[in-house]
Amino acid sequence: MAEMVKRKKFLDGEVLDLSEQIALTSPTDTPLSTLILGRGAVVPAKDITVTWRERKLNEDKGTLKLEGAEAGEVITSTRGSLSNVCQIIEKVTQVSGTAQALNPLGIGNSFTAEVNDRLVETKRDMEWYFLNGTKTLEQDTTPRQMNGLLNLVNTENVIDATDTGLTEDLLLDALQKMWDHGAQGEYFTFVNATVKRLINKLAKSGDNIRFVKGDEGVGKAFGVTYNRFESDFGVLNMVLNRHVKADALLAVDLEQVQIAELRPTFYEDLPKGGDYEKGHIINESTIKLLNSYAGAKIINISK
Repeated sequence: MAEMVKRKKFLDGEVLDLSEQIALTSPTDTPLSTLILGRGAVVPAKDITVTWRERKLNEDKGTLKLEGAEAGEVITSTRGSLSNVCQIIEKVTQVSGTAQALNPLGIGNSFTAEVNDRLVETKRDMEWYFLNGTKTLEQDTTPRQMNGLLNLVNTENVIDATDTGLTEDLLLDALQKMWDHGAQGEYFTFVNATVKRLINKLAKSGDNIRFVKGDEGVGKAFGVTYNRFESDFGVLNMVLNRHVKADALLAVDLEQVQIAELRPTFYEDLPKGGDYEKGHIINESTIKLLNSYAGAKIINISK
């Protein structure tokens, strides 16, 4: 558990770095952010727009040579350009002098409690945008917004479940699409409750399910929980995430995911204009999917 942010730690006008606290805040409610931060996959952003190169190996097979032949033609990798934008999340908190003096039972220092709540909300909002954001450039009264992972996945790796509903074949198709482009191994799969129940139902009625006996034996619980899908093309580790769209499934290789921070999460006191304490928490960051083929998504899941 993260150490509580306490008012005594704040100095007037001080900017307090909260990047360590946010990594440990609300870990189960924000599994994507927690997994990325826990891996240390955080890099500095050099500008509002973050650009990176996606490498694609040359697919030509013409490298066989005759004995004694001269050097052949130069072969180069294709490096496409991908980008995302940093967005600003702000959470402002204010507590009256009276509320601060009361120290309510079960809450304690009111301002400290409010700052901690804003920190949880900041990470919750980051989680939502890391998944669902739609790239928007700043215009007049419209703030910048990042593309989330669901929108960073290459369009070739998108599967529509409108006609079939969620099936084992669709899960295999998602894995094969990533495998076809060179990805392999284990992927984290983020789903909301609606899709997770469909997956559990699929597991319960499927013919290829292997139930693993736990240390406590069998017969002590009722129901089915399905958290791993294994195939020739890789493994999907299921993660329940309340912030994913209710009709979508996102599979991604987290080794290819980074958070780029222009301004890591911090707290700052705001000027007082009366009988109150006031401050805000700010984060300015974006997310990177280093290879757009290292993810796949199934959309329009309704059955």
